[in-house]
Amino acid sequence: MLRHTTAALFTALVLGLAATGCDGVSTDPSSERSGLAEAASPTVSAAASGVLGGQGATGPSPVARAAQARSGDRGRGPAAGDEVYGGIDPAVYDIAAAPDGSVLFTQDASVKQVRFGEVSHVTDLPAVGDDFGRVTTANGLAVTGRRSFFATTGGTDAALGAGLWHVTASGPRLVGDIEAFETDVNPDETWWKNAACEEVEEDPDTPAPEGYTAGPQSNPYHLTTDGGRTALVADAAGNALLAGGVGGGLDWVAVFAPPTADGSASADPADWLVLFELPDETCYVQPVPTSVAVGPDGAYYVGELTGAITASSGVSDIRGLARVWRIEPGARNVRCPSDQCELALSGLTSVIDLAFGPDGALHVVEYDEAGWLGLFTGSLEGGTVSRCEVGGAPDASAACSPVAGGLFLPSAITFDKRGGLWLLEGNITGPTIRQLDLG
Repeated sequence: MLRHTTAALFTALVLGLAATGCDGVSTDPSSERSGLAEAASPTVSAAASGVLGGQGATGPSPVARAAQARSGDRGRGPAAGDEVYGGIDPAVYDIAAAPDGSVLFTQDASVKQVRFGEVSHVTDLPAVGDDFGRVTTANGLAVTGRRSFFATTGGTDAALGAGLWHVTASGPRLVGDIEAFETDVNPDETWWKNAACEEVEEDPDTPAPEGYTAGPQSNPYHLTTDGGRTALVADAAGNALLAGGVGGGLDWVAVFAPPTADGSASADPADWLVLFELPDETCYVQPVPTSVAVGPDGAYYVGELTGAITASSGVSDIRGLARVWRIEPGARNVRCPSDQCELALSGLTSVIDLAFGPDGALHVVEYDEAGWLGLFTGSLEGGTVSRCEVGGAPDASAACSPVAGGLFLPSAITFDKRGGLWLLEGNITGPTIRQLDLG
């Protein structure tokens, strides 16, 4: 019987955990269970041109560059002649524009960059295997300077391998042991989640990955900085926004309430969507925060994807259930909703990334208009990047206008120093990185 169709399930299926047998990674859980702090320190490649200050590129592989015109039924697709970087092996979960004009991207447990039409290796992060054969990946990137950036690694079962890293020319350094933090603190369980709701039991009739145990789960996904030395991390499986920094240490900023049937915000459990019932506990549909951006007002904006639903949820699909929250600058240990956390946007579907543009507008990436479950039902309709004015009524239909629609699994965006908007599509199958024409 499948009992888990929640945040950890989504992270394995869409946000991604690598399969056993990837080159250069350890999949022996007995050697890794001591935690990320004991992992061998990876090295930085000499090919880290630009962001790490190097000028050369060691062993770059050519990347296909092509002109491509695409249009969707919502908004405007990229214009003909847009530069497309393809031929990149999956899985790629985030991109980040660097000061030299290159674009960093994650690939499995590595960070690479594309520059002048070529891909070069930047660094490797520890890949940790769990007892079920899943291996952590590099999930998120946030550039902090010409020679440095933050990165996250995604947790497998029981938060194994979840971490926040700071990468410089000297190599990556673990500055936030999220695995240990979730094990010790587990913020969402302090409010509404019961550890028993995380367990997966065998079900031959479902595509869900087997092998999750009752207990804390974590998958630190996309992240940003507050403009200084602090990283803000959306923990998709932990249903929380975390804060860490180059000085070490972690704290939780906010925990997010489960979704409601009309996409609104409520702190009342009676309004939350039910996933299933246990004998002594109600398990709720999980919000799954995937993305975070700091606004011109200094507030933290967090986008959520929405976990899977069941017949007990009382809704037919997850369209319109995703939200974007606004959290007061500097807030810590708050619940959403509350006086320090309110809805900025509602009525969205499967939000997977956020970024503020140079014009101060929030750009929102919806993975697919049918919801992420469309990957497994064959009902994909195309994803959307929208420009949204936040600060007024949270109705996304009124606050947002499409920038590009009909996209194939849009997965991440980043603005470069010239204001250009770069898009990652097809994160788990045939990734491409290209610049959108904003007109």
